[in-house]
Amino acid sequence: MKYVEGLVSVIMPTYKRSEKLIRAIDSVLNQTYSHLELLLVNDNDPFDEYTQELKIKLNRYTNDERLHLIIQDKHINGAVARNTGIRLSKGEYIAFLDDDDWWESNKLEEQIKILKCLDDSWGGVSCKFKFYDQNERLIGKTLKYRDGYIYKDILNLISDVATGTLLLRHDYFDKTRYFDEKLSRHQDLQLLVDFTSKYKLKEVNQYLHCVDVSDMQNRPDAYKLVKYKKDFFKSIKPVMELLSKSERKCVIAMHKYELGYVCIKNGEIYRGIAYCKALFGSHKACVLALKKTILKIIQSIKW
Repeated sequence: MKYVEGLVSVIMPTYKRSEKLIRAIDSVLNQTYSHLELLLVNDNDPFDEYTQELKIKLNRYTNDERLHLIIQDKHINGAVARNTGIRLSKGEYIAFLDDDDWWESNKLEEQIKILKCLDDSWGGVSCKFKFYDQNERLIGKTLKYRDGYIYKDILNLISDVATGTLLLRHDYFDKTRYFDEKLSRHQDLQLLVDFTSKYKLKEVNQYLHCVDVSDMQNRPDAYKLVKYKKDFFKSIKPVMELLSKSERKCVIAMHKYELGYVCIKNGEIYRGIAYCKALFGSHKACVLALKKTILKIIQSIKW
């Protein structure tokens, strides 16, 4: 399929959180790079109160032909909603934004400027991002990560690449996988692992994406996270098989470390320590976990 040259298709699923939606939409439609379309995918049931409220809120955008509301037959999950938007999009580039986050006004302009200067081995760009609380108060910033084929870093949970930071070449994206619709969690990791195992990703060294960390609706407990991780590893099995035995061991240890962190944070100290013990089976995982912990501390410094 031939896509519209220069057009950026922004995919935004929305589910219940309509109180923050306007901020997200405005941050897209007010970009300094205006050659875009915004595909707002309603992930609510089509006749529930959230859909009715959404339609009322969107009345203010009646005159902006760049905004397209997509009503799905039923609610399934975020992966399905994003894929629906991708399949209907027409742009040369694909970008994503969650309905409770927002962009700096020059996000797309700066990313396209960089991407156009890169050779064909680069499939897309991302950017650094900032964390905000419920009062839009800055509480943290990410640090620069390594560029290139970073799927191993993604698997080891040491690269901060949020879905909302991405700007991907649409035709490259078509040659990999979209979001795995069977996954209830970690679809973002799955997509990044698949994409960056085939194409390089460049991080624009600017803070262009803003993440609202106040909403707890998508944060599972450790028990659910165990199942989600099993499903995730099943989904990306072809990529895992590219790794050496020691590399796979390190990846598993890092994900158990994350489970341990969640347990400890929720007050399950002994269970958390039991998961973290997996680090001692991989020297590299010990080093990466220490690095990750230090980075978390640095990123949470009050800005």
